[in-house]
Amino acid sequence: MVSSTGTFVSCKDYDDDIDAINKELTDLKSKLSDLESKVNAGGAYVTKIESVDGGFKVSVSDGTSYNLTVASAAPGSKVVIDDKTGEISIDGKATGWFATTGEGEEAVDMTPYVKDGYWYFYDKAAKDFVKSEYKAAGDAYAVVKDGVVTLHMPDESGKMQSIVLPLTANALTAISLPAGLTIGNTVATGAAADAEAISSAKAAKLDWKGPKGAIEKDQFLVGQIGVADLVVSPKNYDLSAQKLTLVDSKGNVAPVKVIATPNTFNSVIVGDRAASENGNWNLTVEMTDEVTADNINKVFKGTGANADKEILYALCVNGIPYTAYDIAIKTKAPESSPVTAITFAAANLSYIDAEGTEVKGATNAIELPVGTTTLKYAAANLYDSYITFEGTYKAKAEKLGVKADGMTVTVPQAASGETLDATVHMVNIGGVETTTSNTITLKLAGASIDTPTEISATEYKVMPNADFTKVLPAILIDLGDALSKLDAATIEAVQKADQLSVVEAATQEGFIVASTANVFTNTTLTKYYKADAQGKKGAEWSASDDGLESLRFIEIAVATNAGTNNVAEDAKPGKYTLNLVIKDGTTVGNEIAKIAMPVNVTVPAFDDLFAATDAWTEGVYGARIYPSTDDALISMSNAYTAKSGVDANYNKIAYAFDKISDDAVGEVNASTQQVTLNKDVVYKDKALANSELKATASYSILDAMTAYTGSGSDETILKAIKKAFTVESSKFTVKLQTIFDGGKIVFYKDNAVVTGTVGIDADGKIAGLTKPSNKKQGLAINFLSADLAVNSTNVADSYTSNDANKLQGYAFGNSDASAASGKQIKVTWSTGIPTVTVKEDASGLVFENSDPSSPTYETTLTATFEDATGIVYTSSIKVEKK
Repeated sequence: MVSSTGTFVSCKDYDDDIDAINKELTDLKSKLSDLESKVNAGGAYVTKIESVDGGFKVSVSDGTSYNLTVASAAPGSKVVIDDKTGEISIDGKATGWFATTGEGEEAVDMTPYVKDGYWYFYDKAAKDFVKSEYKAAGDAYAVVKDGVVTLHMPDESGKMQSIVLPLTANALTAISLPAGLTIGNTVATGAAADAEAISSAKAAKLDWKGPKGAIEKDQFLVGQIGVADLVVSPKNYDLSAQKLTLVDSKGNVAPVKVIATPNTFNSVIVGDRAASENGNWNLTVEMTDEVTADNINKVFKGTGANADKEILYALCVNGIPYTAYDIAIKTKAPESSPVTAITFAAANLSYIDAEGTEVKGATNAIELPVGTTTLKYAAANLYDSYITFEGTYKAKAEKLGVKADGMTVTVPQAASGETLDATVHMVNIGGVETTTSNTITLKLAGASIDTPTEISATEYKVMPNADFTKVLPAILIDLGDALSKLDAATIEAVQKADQLSVVEAATQEGFIVASTANVFTNTTLTKYYKADAQGKKGAEWSASDDGLESLRFIEIAVATNAGTNNVAEDAKPGKYTLNLVIKDGTTVGNEIAKIAMPVNVTVPAFDDLFAATDAWTEGVYGARIYPSTDDALISMSNAYTAKSGVDANYNKIAYAFDKISDDAVGEVNASTQQVTLNKDVVYKDKALANSELKATASYSILDAMTAYTGSGSDETILKAIKKAFTVESSKFTVKLQTIFDGGKIVFYKDNAVVTGTVGIDADGKIAGLTKPSNKKQGLAINFLSADLAVNSTNVADSYTSNDANKLQGYAFGNSDASAASGKQIKVTWSTGIPTVTVKEDASGLVFENSDPSSPTYETTLTATFEDATGIVYTSSIKVEKK
């Protein structure tokens, strides 16, 4: 934004200019300070960054924006590094240069920068940054990378500074911790009494060689502290990079260091990742120097009447509380000296194996994979521990390149298959070392292949079918010529079936078939086949009788029937990869070949399964209301039908309706596909208030699945699996028609409806409908192309039960009848003339006039109908008495 060579000169003639620029830069510093404060302390994040004259305009999630500019300077350049490809774009234009999304191959940050007015990019061949042909618009620039934006701006002295601000996708929105969390030596929820208190003691002097160093006499030591599980949103938020504190409701900060570490395998930390891959974290605390032997049993408790109760804290991220005030730390008084030495027990030792599974209780043949593994020993009184190789095993470990650092063992590839004895050294909070029965045997895992050969993806589409075994048939993977291309030595090395296994990555979630410790076992799930003459699945392959090159197909069973299946509890559609792992015949089992086998699990679209019926008009489903007592119902059972060739049951379609003003429009009966409408929402003043409802239809392809058998019957898991394989329609409109919509009174003459005035006979009657010579004559109620004669039999003081006197199944009552219920409709007549009344008789309607001075009149005869749900309809004809 400001050139250090063109602006900061010492000539006296330019003092005024310098003062003006310094003022601008001081103002800029203030804005940047305010912005950083909002982000760090207020949890705000950047929603938009725009290049403007003089620099940038930065918009923030709280609705404010900042013009970070200096007058007369050029606009700042906005650089974006693509999260997936690493390609660099400047001001929206791709440069053809690439940076990694993290650090480069040479462990160098490849983020481009501005120097001397030009962009410098990292050249991998030169292993250094080189000047490019791209000119920088100004000295200020912003780099968008890995979910954050880094502003490079001058400070008040003109020197460039970097300000890192989170973007929307990287801003913390929520933290989920168990309610009523108590952190002690163990962790509990709901009640502090359920957690074992943290142990501590004053120690004896010990020349301890472990990671925490020598122990002085009366040094205060704290034992192991429990680990809590925590989930953040969004998943990619790096909790470990934030300042974490526990703060009580009065603003007091607990005297602990709060530590968050990635949790990928259910409370087990694996590898050295900086951030969690799935939003799951481990949370623990360490005591600060403020905690001493004299106050450890008091500092986390209240005072006065609350002296025996733990203080409740909220977890704060960068000073902002993200949880309720219900986190307690449970301690107890220090133990008396001397503290008895910890007795080594295999049950307390644990580690993560090559498949990412936690293994407990092993002292012999602890199988460590190539790479780094941390062993853990669980004991409330444990202060520190470390592993060493002693005697002949020390020399062997050095020769193999196996190293121990604390409780972490690093195994190089060259050491695969070897065995080493190791010693576990432990010291407790009293400074007492464990000296007996602390030897373990490490079995270093066989060699592994990091980059397998990949074959074409297998497409596995889950389709509905009356035969459930056809809904979830076996997965058949065609290996093609992948095995026949292996070298002769590899092929020759395979003589037994147990040298082959189908494995999925420990981190893979959602694959349709449940594995055992990530392996699809040969005996129950997986079978191998040769190809027949047509290249299709042929006879079963035998490791002892057939060469490895003849293995062509792998079949993995999914479902035997609706109640017996191998479906995983987290199964869902998606793209997955299985590995065919081939090992040598050694006891270690070195991998000699690995085939990556992608499997794409898909479902059809809703519209692939069902077609709209003729109840739809221009994409709108018409539903006529029908009564049940006085409830108003509609049916969705006629909305769809299965497409030709699709074995899907349209009666199993589920329907969901959008709310209106946050109120449900009705209650859906899943088994009958009937909807009982909420008349308070749909009706108003005896008419429809909302005639168009928004709905979606969904269908679970696994609806017929009756049990989850992966690890026993579990109804909750079964429902989750069915939901995962549910397909949904796009949103559509349901157009409501009231019960008697279209109903009316008509007068026929010679089969034709009279559209003009109907005469009242001399005897004061309008005759009800009759059909002399098959010609309609007289007054009728017409509904859905059917007629009912108006007379005292069909419109009576009580509702008839005789079907012959009903219209389309509906019975009619007059003004003396009770309120309509169910398939009943009440009718009242009016003429608009107070002295003229109407009633039914056996042959039609009788008009009575109480005013003899007006023997002739012309008026409107109106029929008012009211159905059982409370909707009112009117229909009229002109009548005349001469």
